[in-house]
Amino acid sequence: MSVDPVFIGIAGDSGAGKSTFVKDIATLLGKDKVRTISFDDYHSLDRVERKAVGITPLHPRANNLGLAIEHLFLLKQGKKVLKPVYDHSTGSFGDPEWVVPVPYIICEGLHPFFFRSLAELYDMKVYYDTEMDLKFNWKVKRDTAERGYTIEQVAKEIRLRQRDIRNFVEPQCALADIIIKLKISKNSSSAIGVDWKEPVDDPWLKKYLKSCNFDNWKCFNEWYAGRKMNVFGIHSDLTQEELKELSSIFSISQDVLSKVKEKEVVPYRTMLVLFATRIKQIRASKDKEEKVVFKDAV
Repeated sequence: MSVDPVFIGIAGDSGAGKSTFVKDIATLLGKDKVRTISFDDYHSLDRVERKAVGITPLHPRANNLGLAIEHLFLLKQGKKVLKPVYDHSTGSFGDPEWVVPVPYIICEGLHPFFFRSLAELYDMKVYYDTEMDLKFNWKVKRDTAERGYTIEQVAKEIRLRQRDIRNFVEPQCALADIIIKLKISKNSSSAIGVDWKEPVDDPWLKKYLKSCNFDNWKCFNEWYAGRKMNVFGIHSDLTQEELKELSSIFSISQDVLSKVKEKEVVPYRTMLVLFATRIKQIRASKDKEEKVVFKDAV
């Protein structure tokens, strides 16, 4: 029987930390069960061509999103696809590679749900937001170390991209199921806190927390991208005892908990555990539906 993957879309600006987030989630879910697709691979122009045309990779015209839609649709049907590969170290394209359906497929990049037809293919959509100071520092560190840029070139590119970010990347917030915002926090040993934002009409986190006495995170409402959101501020470290308490509330699986061994669990790690738990719930629901369909077919 072919696999019906859980499709997860992670959208956000360059340097926001999406790739690190995806790698860490894959570790919690089990790397052998996860396939990551970078939407950078669907660039239609290489670095030289973009410079010649005067366009940034954030502009949809610089990307073959139609091919991405086709590939996700085929993977959802249980078929393998031959995906292009973009090499950031050279700014050009490498040899294509095969992608086969696995239990979890995570698509991350600038435009994973830019079109509504793309958005409808996902089981979970996340907009990964990061405060500008953090994002600037991370992007400079990555692009100078891994992509051959100078600090001056990175700073200039960030300035040139702001209009395209507002026009083509940030609007995906309106389609996201969860918005994760990383921000500087004085209350965590990592100096990074997390705001978990979810629509008030789909309150997964609030649904669990309202029925218990776990009051480490205060919830407030704000309007974001035209929607009223519940915002949970996860800004302080948890002890292992508090993590166990959280585990009983959300029924966090032991295979996830066993990978979080720090004495003090920083907000980012707590967010990862919660997100992995949400995704595993979606997987369990799909598996249950598949069993019912299979039983009815028999």
